[in-house]
Amino acid sequence: MRRALSIRTQVLGLCAALLLIAAVGQLLFGTFFARAYFLNQKKAEIEDFFWHIRDNYPGDDPEKLYELLREGEDVQNIRVAIYSDTGELIYTSRPMREGYGVDPFFPILNEDIPFSTVPEAQELPGRTWEDAQLGLTGEFAFQNETRYVLLWVMVASIEGSITAFNHVSVWIVGAVLLVGALASILFARKITRPIRKIQQVSRQMAGLDFSARADEASSVSELRDLACSINQMGGQLSAAIEELRRANSLLQEDVERQKRLEQMRREFVAAASHEMKTPLCLLQMYAENLKNNVSGIDKDYYCDTIIDEVGRLSDLVGGMLELSAIENGLAAMDIGPLDLGELCAGILDRMSPVLGRFQLIRAITPGCMVCGDAKFLGMAVENFLTNAVAHTLEGGKIKVTVESAEGAICLTVSNQGPHIPPDRLERIWDSFYKVDEARVRTTGNHAGLGLAIVKNVVTRLGGTCQAGNTAEGMEFAFSLPAADNVE
Repeated sequence: MRRALSIRTQVLGLCAALLLIAAVGQLLFGTFFARAYFLNQKKAEIEDFFWHIRDNYPGDDPEKLYELLREGEDVQNIRVAIYSDTGELIYTSRPMREGYGVDPFFPILNEDIPFSTVPEAQELPGRTWEDAQLGLTGEFAFQNETRYVLLWVMVASIEGSITAFNHVSVWIVGAVLLVGALASILFARKITRPIRKIQQVSRQMAGLDFSARADEASSVSELRDLACSINQMGGQLSAAIEELRRANSLLQEDVERQKRLEQMRREFVAAASHEMKTPLCLLQMYAENLKNNVSGIDKDYYCDTIIDEVGRLSDLVGGMLELSAIENGLAAMDIGPLDLGELCAGILDRMSPVLGRFQLIRAITPGCMVCGDAKFLGMAVENFLTNAVAHTLEGGKIKVTVESAEGAICLTVSNQGPHIPPDRLERIWDSFYKVDEARVRTTGNHAGLGLAIVKNVVTRLGGTCQAGNTAEGMEFAFSLPAADNVE
């Protein structure tokens, strides 16, 4: 493939071609057309000079004629001879050896080159003068007489002018080529510099780099308009791509969120199915045995087991409904100021039959006011306590703390018990999540919804939840804005 020429090379080539054409044209003109051009110009001058003499003829006084003819003789180098109708020489520019009188050449001129009232300049035969001449023979009437005018210029002098012109033309052509070459280089640089800048900016834009800007201060209006258009396009593309990136980021976040939701849904369905499967199997088996009146069974035990499993299912379904209502904002909360310490103390008193088997430590600061719903906050506190009871050996310590710290009210429940691996601490707030991945069935009703309910209640009230390992066991806490800080 043939390589394309650069803009600078094309501009320089164009300028060089124009200069070369001008130089060749100058040389051709000097060689082939200059002589004809200069002869025609001189013919026109001679003819104009004749009409000037005819229209302004002052008479036969040589002094007055000299004043009339001086400019043509001195400036245009035209020789003049004026004759009367008798052939007498009235005025001549030629040096005369014997003064004025009858010119011996007049009859010859009158015969060979006739005089005309409307003369035209032409080359005169060389036999009259030493060399060929460019001349004119004309006549006009003056005071009922005729005056004959002979105007001529030596062709040799014109040839000398042509030769001098050709010599000067060579120097002019050389100077024009030199100056033109320098001017072409400067012009090419002036034209190509902003174009190269625009080319560089375009390449950066093609690489999605819109920080560069083309020079809008060019003296060429078209390049200035092109630079403005390039910069405007770059700004619009930058804004469009940035908008696409934001949209793509949001879309990616939505996709990730959908993936998490789908994963949570699957885990929720699996966990709920697992929690319901065991009691349902027991209910089916015990009910079939009772219906078939199997011998040797303890019917009272079977009935008690059925009642326990129904209660477990009822609690599980109730917890799922409560969690769903809280998550979707369907549970109406009666939010108002309340003393979290007083609420917690009441719950501890009510759960004393259960908590009596442990070493309970109370550290409750009075007057810890928050804005919340007593029912749902009580449910959160009970779930914290139930969780501590489920994971503390009988006789172990359970400590409940309610205190004010930096504009917030914090409730903390710590217990002696097994630690939770750090990589699983964040997941304990998910529905149905159990640290025991085998999901071994326990004696209590612990489906893994308690901490999820706590997290949703506290989040809805503008608080946060935390969990961590301590030296003796675990610590669960949530904090709510103090009532004084709630607008």
